[in-house]
Amino acid sequence: MKFFSLAGLLLTAVTASAANSNCAPTSSDASVLEFAWGLSDFIGGYYNSTVNSTFSSNSNATIAAYKKVLWGVEKENTLGSEAIELLSKKVTEFSEPDCQFNYPKVNTTQAWAWYAYHFEATVTGAFIGLAGYTQSPEVSFLMARLAASHSAHATLIGNKVNSTLFAQNATSLVGAYSPAQILSTRNQTGSLGLYLGECLTAPSSPCGSLRIGPLAATPTSSVVAGTSSASGSSSSAAAKKYY
Repeated sequence: MKFFSLAGLLLTAVTASAANSNCAPTSSDASVLEFAWGLSDFIGGYYNSTVNSTFSSNSNATIAAYKKVLWGVEKENTLGSEAIELLSKKVTEFSEPDCQFNYPKVNTTQAWAWYAYHFEATVTGAFIGLAGYTQSPEVSFLMARLAASHSAHATLIGNKVNSTLFAQNATSLVGAYSPAQILSTRNQTGSLGLYLGECLTAPSSPCGSLRIGPLAATPTSSVVAGTSSASGSSSSAAAKKYY
């Protein structure tokens, strides 16, 4: 009787050890982390290259206070990039993307907010989508945290530019976008191909085509970069670390 109890304990320990070994990032997660790193660096670069120039000359007290909030958002973006970098060190196959991003030129606070909302809403959906492409819980967990952070940013900025942010007739959950959709060049929320400079490669899904049921998000044109409130021109900037 004691023998079987001991054998059971040993089997449980071996099973737990095997399960735990699958929690750490694998080589297959490298492409997911590279894609996530590129997205985080892109959104961080937008804040870093536009906030001071867009809001610096405005003496309005409300705008000045809003700028301080954006500094906090920028700091959180930096923390996200640091988290991705730390986790990527566990994956020897990870290679930091060499990107040349194209940022829109914004001349007003309104134009800045339109683009910021478009980018944050898209990046939120991108990180949600990436959670379905991972091979380990540790990477999925980070994608979930990053999505939550950027969703908060999108809500903060969206309240300034979208009066129907939480519509009563909504038919979808928060947008979830596949990597391939993110890389597309459609000028709408859910696509960033116009700005990423073709430096990122979509990771392969371990489960084939991902579907999340009738509440799946689809690309929306409710907030579209390049509207009359935003400039259509752009500038190029190499990917940089902002920490």
